Amino acid sequence: MHMRCKSCGRTTHAEPPSGGPAVLVLTIVFAENQMLLIKRGVPPYRGFWAPPGGYVEAGESLESAAIRELNEEVGITLSADQLLPHTIASLPVMNQVYVIFIAVLDRAVTLNPKLPEALDAGWFAEDNYPIKEVWAPARGFDMGKVFERVRTGRVDFYQLSEDWMRVITNSDGKIIYLWRR
Repeated sequence: MHMRCKSCGRTTHAEPPSGGPAVLVLTIVFAENQMLLIKRGVPPYRGFWAPPGGYVEAGESLESAAIRELNEEVGITLSADQLLPHTIASLPVMNQVYVIFIAVLDRAVTLNPKLPEALDAGWFAEDNYPIKEVWAPARGFDMGKVFERVRTGRVDFYQLSEDWMRVITNSDGKIIYLWRR
């Protein structure tokens, strides 16, 4: 399949190379020192809390996919300039690549969880973050650091590979490995 770029008019291939990884986006939304989570309605991890997100469709930018998924799952509409890059996670065992954004809203808005993707949705403060009920990919992640990042305005960027997880921070330019195989 070929697509024509709206900006430059160039024709490009819209599908990844055969067997290439699926690209997914997640958006970690904060408001009033709380994080938005949905209770997943579809496998995998049905019934567990997770950030809203899903697959990037052919011809769609990462930001457009994040905006679409957030609207489809909880009825929130964001603009692309509200999305700050947070993590790139390469999961070759699942043949997936995740791009995770953070967005900060002025206030916690009413959520409208939409079936089948979201069974429920809620705003969670750091002290009531449902660590034992979150989907498996987030269980090893220190969410306290994410809450701190938003509170302080610090910019951290996480990179996950099959061999390590590291964080790159602007506070001192350090690269810190959180774990290595």
